This record gives sequence, C-alpha cells and structure tokens, in this order.
Amino acid sequence: MQNAKNPLIFIIEDNPIYNELITGVLRSKKFKNIQSFKSAEECLRKIDQNPDIVILDYSFTGINGLELMRRVHETKPATDFIFLSAQNDVEIAVKIVKLGAFDYIVKNEKAPEKLLKSINDAISVTKKVNLKKGMKKGVVLFFVLLTIIIMIIFSLTIFVEDFRF
Repeated sequence: MQNAKNPLIFIIEDNPIYNELITGVLRSKKFKNIQSFKSAEECLRKIDQNPDIVILDYSFTGINGLELMRRVHETKPATDFIFLSAQNDVEIAVKIVKLGAFDYIVKNEKAPEKLLKSINDAISVTKKVNLKKGMKKGVVLFFVLLTIIIMIIFSLTIFVEDFRF
C-alpha cells in the first residue's frame, strides 16, 4: 500500500447488491476513494491506477481472485488483497494468505465489520512500515552527517597544526 491516508480501494464483486453493500459501508466509514467492478477483467483494465487495497471474491467467471492477485502482485507488489468470499474452505483461505493476501473473510453477517477491521489493520501495517523506513533513513543520514563533521574536524586539526609556528 502506498497511500495510508486516503487509500484507493478497488472492490470486485459480481453480485450488485453485495457490491453496493460493501461500497456503502466503506463510504459511511469515511473511505471515499473507492472504485467497484463486476469482474476481474474490468479491474485489470484499471489496474494502472495503482490501488492500495483490492477487495475481491475468490471465485469469478473468467479470472478467479487468486489468479488476479498473482497477476497484480507481479507488477504492483505493494497492493494489499483482502478476499471477501462465500467460500468457507479453510484450506483455500490458508493457501490464499500464504500466497500473499492480507486477509480472507467469509461472507456472513459480520463480514462488513471484519472487513473494516482488516482495512484498518492494513493501513496500520503500512504506517508502521513507513515509519520504520523513515527512521532507518534518519539514522543513516545522522551517521553520514556525523562522519562528515568528524572528517571536517580532523581536516581542520591537520590544517591548523601545519600553520603553527
């Protein structure tokens, strides 16, 4: 995920009612940067917009969710995938998470609140990673500057000693 403040969220759901439900829930929780699609192929045509999170079902007509995730991760590895599926098979869920999905949620009455939690968790992870990267850069910069200062002091010491009487 690139943008933790206002993530671009793609929703791929072929059931128009469930698509509207998920979109409505997310919009009600202040997620405004949302695009919804009815198929994986539709989503692939817009993938150059670099979504931060893709919410999708496991099974579609045509390209399934797992294949879509594989294709997108080849060029956009920072994209987080959250599967929201009626497929209640633990083996499939474990396989999908092992292959790089951020989460796998089974569609039921608690799915919307689980989805919100999962999105917020993905955002938190991204913020922590970005903070860690920032701190790492800060430490490196500190030591580079410290090295430069030491070299200047050392050079000045040699220069001053050369001009003593």
